Amino acid sequence: MRPQAAPFVRAELYGDGEPALDDPAELFHEASKLHPALAHRQAAGLARLAANAELNTAAVRATRANPQLPAHALPAPCAPACSLWEALAQRSSRRDFAPGGLALATIATLLDAAYGVRDGARHTVPSGGALYPLEVFVAAHAVAEVPRGVYRYDPHRNALEEHATCDPWPALETACPLPGLLTDGACAFLVVGVFGRTRFKYGQRGYRFALLEAGHVVQNVVLAAAALGVHALPWGGFYDAQLDALVDVDGVEESVVYAVVLGAAT
Repeated sequence: MRPQAAPFVRAELYGDGEPALDDPAELFHEASKLHPALAHRQAAGLARLAANAELNTAAVRATRANPQLPAHALPAPCAPACSLWEALAQRSSRRDFAPGGLALATIATLLDAAYGVRDGARHTVPSGGALYPLEVFVAAHAVAEVPRGVYRYDPHRNALEEHATCDPWPALETACPLPGLLTDGACAFLVVGVFGRTRFKYGQRGYRFALLEAGHVVQNVVLAAAALGVHALPWGGFYDAQLDALVDVDGVEESVVYAVVLGAAT
């Protein structure tokens, strides 16, 4: 039985009364908790991974490589002369983008900050079990040297792998409940959760890990954007089916879980 909340808490958090007993958010939160009494059952994925050398090898570098697809090489990232503390002070969600777009070198640096690789396998963000259950797509609208389209970021090749050759901006604007939010944006990074990469080991807890990691990715992007003088707008309120369709995922096993819109500073 759920403990009774104080009346002011109900009003503040839930509006008209408490959520239903079958509230999906509460059910998921409870189902994904770890419990000492269930440790053996909840650790089944860890045991399976430890006993399977082939699975271990696949998990070390879980990425979707499609070398047969056309790809655009990215320039090497260029670290800005800005300290972490300066970037933290300057970071602000901005939606006032200037027309004109962004340079490919800028996009390359932001992608490297978001999910680049170090030492051949480690990415720039923490990940439960180093399983890295994300893919980053770039919806390019006004990026120099790259045609309008949708691309998958391949951090191992430092390249943009061609996914779709249409201008993605009409689809993005359709997926946005607030009109004008994306006006004059140059591109958007779409963070896709590939949930099986983490759930095979961590079960429902793995879904939490994927969402946490997506937050790390976008935080890296917005801090790097602040250091580069680029306006960045973290975007979590979108119509899921439209963005999932844009990157051709099913919305169940894989889905867009977070995004960030980028544009030139005004």
